[in-house]
Amino acid sequence: MSIRRVVAITGTRADYGLMRPIFSAIEADDNLELGLIVTGMHLLSEYGLSVREIERDGFRILRRVCMPLGGDTGLLMAKSLGTAILGFADALDAIRPDMILLQGDRGEMLAAAIAGAHANIPIVHMCGGDLSGSIDDSIRHAITKFAHLHLATCKQSARRIKAMGEASERIFVVGEPSLDAIRNLEAVPKKQLEEKFDLDLASPLILATQHPVTSEADQAAKQMRETLEALVEVGEQTIITYPNSDAGGRAMSQILEEYKRYEFFRFSRNVSHNTYLSLMQVANVMVGNSSSGIYEAPSFRLPVVNIGTRQIGRLRAANVIDVGYKREELVPAIKKALYNKEFRESLKHCINPYGDAHTSERTVEILTHMRFGSELIAKWMPVKDILVPIPGK
Repeated sequence: MSIRRVVAITGTRADYGLMRPIFSAIEADDNLELGLIVTGMHLLSEYGLSVREIERDGFRILRRVCMPLGGDTGLLMAKSLGTAILGFADALDAIRPDMILLQGDRGEMLAAAIAGAHANIPIVHMCGGDLSGSIDDSIRHAITKFAHLHLATCKQSARRIKAMGEASERIFVVGEPSLDAIRNLEAVPKKQLEEKFDLDLASPLILATQHPVTSEADQAAKQMRETLEALVEVGEQTIITYPNSDAGGRAMSQILEEYKRYEFFRFSRNVSHNTYLSLMQVANVMVGNSSSGIYEAPSFRLPVVNIGTRQIGRLRAANVIDVGYKREELVPAIKKALYNKEFRESLKHCINPYGDAHTSERTVEILTHMRFGSELIAKWMPVKDILVPIPGK
């Protein structure tokens, strides 16, 4: 079998961190060759130029596609998407990969899907069929309609993909990729975390990550202030990471600057995925609206106070406490997660519903056995035998 050239897209430290085990597994397979197209927040200095982390890890970067994420509105997000489509079209024309690997619901993934589908390049989409709030759902479902193969996180998501009209033969449940990173985690030692973030891990630790909801961008600053006021009232040491580049993110960041006067807050713009997972391992509660509270936190039995609508519709484990944006709701929820012994004791039996942390193996098996040809690309035609028969299966 000839070597199959896989091009994967990465636009943020978040998607890169959870996909890194997949990338490593692809690189380790003799039948696959991996190259990355790096874009989005990775290339912006205000977000820490996280492309350097990719370079340190040694993955081959084939192209850098710049997106002008210089504003804080939905219209500027749309303009960035248009620019990205042009960049991906040029990059894919030069690279000519055998397939494109996409993950999730970011705009840069949709831009690559549009460019790749028009070039008749097979598109493999991971984490389709999930539900969340805001524009993310629309982007994720749009990618599903461009994609030729679907690697879902769970059975519920697989059913949604099928309900969108995708052939069941194209849908595979492989699990959530980030769980593989947890299974293989080489955690940062507690002493190093204490020194790096000026912590006392003998005391409670809150990990806070809140991103803007694009459909509520005009409320982003107010929502962030409510969260910070609640955290001030609780008064425990808290690591606060900065929001992403979506509409409303810069307004949130400006609010964060006002709270640097509190000695129990630690702010961080740039946290590697390995360090973030290590913090999840030692934290007493997560607060915010990051998908990591839904996907990864159950594996650590970590309580999560999930704020607002950003993760609405996602499958949840027993560790999640859903609240609105008001501090009057937030404070008792945070205190319950921190101090309620009965609740914390119940999480010892928490089960992560997003798989068994062997997503990488399943993904590589599918990428090496997917059958190329007109049947794969022509989604409107009946399909069978989408995979070459796998011995022993």
